[in-house]
Amino acid sequence: MLEELLRAAAESGLEPDLDLRKREFRLRFEKGADPGKAPAVLYPLLAALEENFLVTVAGAPACLLPDAAEHFTWPLGARGPFRRAKACSACALKGRCPGVNKTWAGATGLLRPVLPCPAELVLELNKECNLACRACFGRSGEQLPLKTAETALREAAALGVKSVRFTGGEPLLHPGLEKLLRLSRKLGFYTLLNTNALLFSAAKARSLAGLIDNALVSLPGVDEAGHAAGSGKTGLFGAKLAAIKRLRSAGVKVVRAGTVVSGPLVKDFGRWHKAVKSLGFDLWELYRPMMSEEALAAAPEFRVSGSDFAELAKKLFPARRSGPGGKKAGTRTVLANPVPFCALPAAARPFSLGARFDDGWTRLVLDASGVYKPSYPSKVFLGRTLAGAWKHPFLKKIRSAAWLQAECRRCAMLPVCLGGSRFQAAAAGSVFGADPWMATAPGGVRVVRGFAPRTPKRWKPLRRVPPARRGPPIRKVFAKQNPGQPSAI
Repeated sequence: MLEELLRAAAESGLEPDLDLRKREFRLRFEKGADPGKAPAVLYPLLAALEENFLVTVAGAPACLLPDAAEHFTWPLGARGPFRRAKACSACALKGRCPGVNKTWAGATGLLRPVLPCPAELVLELNKECNLACRACFGRSGEQLPLKTAETALREAAALGVKSVRFTGGEPLLHPGLEKLLRLSRKLGFYTLLNTNALLFSAAKARSLAGLIDNALVSLPGVDEAGHAAGSGKTGLFGAKLAAIKRLRSAGVKVVRAGTVVSGPLVKDFGRWHKAVKSLGFDLWELYRPMMSEEALAAAPEFRVSGSDFAELAKKLFPARRSGPGGKKAGTRTVLANPVPFCALPAAARPFSLGARFDDGWTRLVLDASGVYKPSYPSKVFLGRTLAGAWKHPFLKKIRSAAWLQAECRRCAMLPVCLGGSRFQAAAAGSVFGADPWMATAPGGVRVVRGFAPRTPKRWKPLRRVPPARRGPPIRKVFAKQNPGQPSAI
């Protein structure tokens, strides 16, 4: 299957490049590449590789595959000549994308703007909760009015937003949740629910059946003692396990776990990972703490450093390896919020989601006060309409990335890393400053280049197989060209 996809890529004018040690797979559009054929090749390639490799595509604008824009890279200094196409005017990336290569004559009809509206709307229904988790920042008692939430959903549908997420606090405490879920389903959204699940009773499972596509369950501990210590309430872990089963019975297709990383988790990651796998989650999301200095003083176990996260990432990579025969090794685990890629081991970067789901890059949060903001902990407010918030000057500046240091803008990983966390940068002095973990990266900020002029001696690029001749299986090709390197794909 994979060798057939690579052969099709070569026929479309795409040059593949593989670094097994760093788990990087790069594709470059060569001169004369056929953009009309490329999407049919790129989508299945991304589906086959992106869970285990950091995949980047160079030499083409992201608007060729707007729903996979994070894979397209055009670092500072990329050469053209470029020109603007019609799709550029509505594109969220127009501040940093140079446009379409002029050699793509006649191909502009294939292009669609990237993120003309947010990919997801997050509704923070309340800031009250039945738990008292030590890492939480959402317990002020505010509640989003039902009419405000309904208006936001209808505006999002009119703009073309695809996903809606209901969160809190604890959204199951909001009296209008069921009505909002039914409206979300009626408007055609992919619907997500962030919850601690403890209020998802048998009655809730019946009344909300079929209304939720994806649930994220907070997991502050993996046994009774750990859950009690993290949540501030005792005797609830068994009830949480029962609620997770009810989510499945209510038709929730994807059930994820979310855990804020602490020092004890880093040290005891193996036990945590084994326990989470046994609970049957589809995905385990690990979060860098986004907490104020006051909150960290009250819960010092969450005062983790860049080196702590690098240590965690090293443990994460072996845990993510595929099992025998290419089968997945249980629950998939990811670093789910902003961490500068230069602070992570190279082999762990494919398992980091970067900053693209935070800071207003791809989604917006409607605060319980009825005002839009870039992310959960952000103190930047963007107005009371989704369309106005998405076009706010603050977000235009964010998405331009012009404020990033040159090393970041030259890096091929910029579309995913995005310079790390704006919350952490603000805590260090300026929202447009450097993420403080960049300074702790080994060797400082390092530029990861998409296609270097010279190939490093420790690995060789994958040579193209002539389309008319079937060669050996792709794993044998890799093993022959990269002796001594890991061969699992």
